[in-house]
Amino acid sequence: MVKLRLRPSDVALAGLGAVALIVEGLVGHEGAMSPGAYLLAIAAATPLAWRTRKPLAALIGVEVGALLCVVAFHASWSATAIVLVELYTVALLGDRQRSLVVGTITAIGVVFVIVLIDGSVDLGGVAIRVPLVFASVALGDMVRSRRALRAAAEERAERLEREREDEIRRREGAERLRIARELHDTLAHFLVAINVRSSVAVDLPESQDPSEALRDIKQVSATALRDLRATLNLLRDQDDVAPRAPAFDLEALPTLVERARSAGVSADIEVHVNGAVVPSVIGGAAFRIVQEALTNVLRHADASSAHVRVTANADALNVEITDDGRAGNGRPSAGGGHGLRGMAERAEALGGRVSAGPRRDGGWGVHAVLPLRNAEDRS
Repeated sequence: MVKLRLRPSDVALAGLGAVALIVEGLVGHEGAMSPGAYLLAIAAATPLAWRTRKPLAALIGVEVGALLCVVAFHASWSATAIVLVELYTVALLGDRQRSLVVGTITAIGVVFVIVLIDGSVDLGGVAIRVPLVFASVALGDMVRSRRALRAAAEERAERLEREREDEIRRREGAERLRIARELHDTLAHFLVAINVRSSVAVDLPESQDPSEALRDIKQVSATALRDLRATLNLLRDQDDVAPRAPAFDLEALPTLVERARSAGVSADIEVHVNGAVVPSVIGGAAFRIVQEALTNVLRHADASSAHVRVTANADALNVEITDDGRAGNGRPSAGGGHGLRGMAERAEALGGRVSAGPRRDGGWGVHAVLPLRNAEDRS
């Protein structure tokens, strides 16, 4: 069941209407009113408390109450006032067609009440009250129309502002795309030049000095780096901060081990790549796998020591993380757990694999194999 919360201003207006009815009734009866008349005055004004929540229902209640008050103790002007207030509210919160219909019906009702009470048409009363009925309706409709126009203007201004911002972002995106394409063409040009000069240096006879070719390579690469830096400054937003953190690769693995040590685990690391070229994408994947494995050691293993071993051969990079913790204790088993699933998906995306499980001599182990062949194509 939905409860309609009353506005304090509407409740206060209802109280003011009841007081006006009672005061006019006391003046007309020289200070003498029955208890029923007091209750009738309060009941007639009470619907005003719901004037903005249920305007039509409140209007009907007010009109019936006003009619009874006029018949009972001749509070005609106060009764007319509370009806006019509710008519204004109906016109303010409704539409023009409904307001005209309601105003016409109310005007006819006013004439009927005057005839009922006086027994004849009081032209003076009609000439005053009927125009007041239509004036209150017109005033409410005018205020409503102005509010609607103001709201439409504000909405239109907001829409134009959003469209302007969208157009600015679209132009910025198009400009960035143009710069990125230009950067691609520029870098391709420089890399081709470097490749040609390095090929010349390699093919030179031993009797010739390759210094000139190497100086050309140095100059071309320096020019390429300057252009790259300038272009990236254009692409970066003004509020963006230039990255200062080290790259996530094999060289950053000792920082992960240090974090494990600071958490109370005796951790060490071995890295033996044997001169193998490890692409950045493979190094980054290895870093993330070690990071997730050590995180699981800290969270689930209840381990006192952990060991990270990274080796490489001509075909693959092997990453192994072992600890002396318990195999159970909430660890994700093979094929389950978000962390292990993330490791496996990362390795599979590079054509590798990850396995995890309890070790024969106790503890837990994670083993990842990441292929080095064709990895440059993925980076």
